[in-house]
Amino acid sequence: MEMPIANDRQSKIEDRKSRRLGFHVSIAGGLPKAVERALERRCTTLQIFCGNPRGWAMMPRSDAEVESFRKARAAAGLSPLFVHACYLINPCAPNRSVFARSVRRLAEELRAASQLGAEFYIIHPGSQRGKSPAWGVRRAAEAIVQAARQAGDIPEILIENTASQHGPGGSFESLGSLIEEAKAGAPGLRLGVALDSCHAFGAGYDLREPSEVERLAEEADAAVGLSRVKLIHANDSRDEPGSRRDRHYHIGRGTIGPAGMRNLLRHPRLSGLPLILETPCESLDADLRNMQALRRLTGER
Repeated sequence: MEMPIANDRQSKIEDRKSRRLGFHVSIAGGLPKAVERALERRCTTLQIFCGNPRGWAMMPRSDAEVESFRKARAAAGLSPLFVHACYLINPCAPNRSVFARSVRRLAEELRAASQLGAEFYIIHPGSQRGKSPAWGVRRAAEAIVQAARQAGDIPEILIENTASQHGPGGSFESLGSLIEEAKAGAPGLRLGVALDSCHAFGAGYDLREPSEVERLAEEADAAVGLSRVKLIHANDSRDEPGSRRDRHYHIGRGTIGPAGMRNLLRHPRLSGLPLILETPCESLDADLRNMQALRRLTGER
């Protein structure tokens, strides 16, 4: 059964032709419920998991559920769709068993994301756990190439920056190396970057200073090319800059604060990118406050 979309809410979504703002929303109760939750939060884009984010097994989805989700999303005008990888996937795992499981689950999720009509699939590049950074880059690239070959026709893969230095996501240089290594193994592979504000802050970019945001933009451009940055995960932080920790917090209420978030989100070379909130999931009211804060900081209506 298709989920009804309120006419007034639908018209508001259609009227917004500017920057796309959304949440990571739950798929509990079935995929179409994610569309309902996105609309409740005044989203124009959305991010979901395609399965259990804390388990290796993928639950099969019926054709009817997938089709219902696709129709509901199209009717709501929610675009693009971002699918985020489950937490267990570690593309550069030194352990052979974990690596094999990661490749298998990654291939399954890429196929599922394609079936759902996702434009982008987001993955953390993982941790090499004591191996050298160059080893981690090669290992993660191998996992991505293997999974992509198994999956077939897939969305563009966005590799997310991390606060930690224990894997290829800890610097833009390593992200750039990972992208080039993966493209060398599969030249047709579409790869980009998802930029997380909390992770960048934890990695040492003090977004409260405009000069630091400019440094981030310059280093990202030099290492990966800003044209490859396709999304910003807009999250405040519980921790200080350079802490190497990535604990997300409500917009404007963390250590990045309103000025830091504004500096990043309104940077002229990043200002048109879609934004996805991954703030603490507490209540619908809390999410609406975060969306309101995001709109205020970006200047969106």
